[in-house]
Amino acid sequence: DVLNDCVADTALALTLNALRKFPQSEAYLRSGYWATRGTYPLTTSAGGKTMGILGLGRIGEAIARRALAFGMKVVAHDPYVAPSFAQQLNVSMVPLDELYAQSDYITLHVSLTPETENLLSTKAFEQMKPGVRIVNCARGEMIDQDALTEALQSGKVAGAALDVFKPEPPAPDLPLLGLEGLLATPHIA
Repeated sequence: DVLNDCVADTALALTLNALRKFPQSEAYLRSGYWATRGTYPLTTSAGGKTMGILGLGRIGEAIARRALAFGMKVVAHDPYVAPSFAQQLNVSMVPLDELYAQSDYITLHVSLTPETENLLSTKAFEQMKPGVRIVNCARGEMIDQDALTEALQSGKVAGAALDVFKPEPPAPDLPLLGLEGLLATPHIA
């Protein structure tokens, strides 16, 4: 399905942008600088990193396939998906707390329900490994934006790439939008 592929492509593109710092690299170059060894903050490779997928439906499956192609280990949490399906994809199904603890990148692809509203909260961020990066192309309501702001400011979350907000469009003075660690797009997925 084209729409599922568009969302999966956008989520992976946002992940790679967070990983390789393309917007910052472009700004660096346009400011008249050229990156030589030791003059630009290091970026990293996707290979060997762990992608945590919350929701292994059609979009989650498409992201898993793409992440695996980049050499990433993929873990997922979805109580509605059979572990045998995940095994066929080469994805490890894990409890939510293990996904938080293992993942270098976490992407959200679950439906918005009372259980998933503010799924990523202060408590969730506390369970994540330091330097995790968050990608959300699902619904803005799934992330407590104040908690994400604090997690980015403290460095617990090294970066976030958001295509969705609560509300949409976000207020121009939303503190989250002013943070360097945020890559934001206007619900284009």
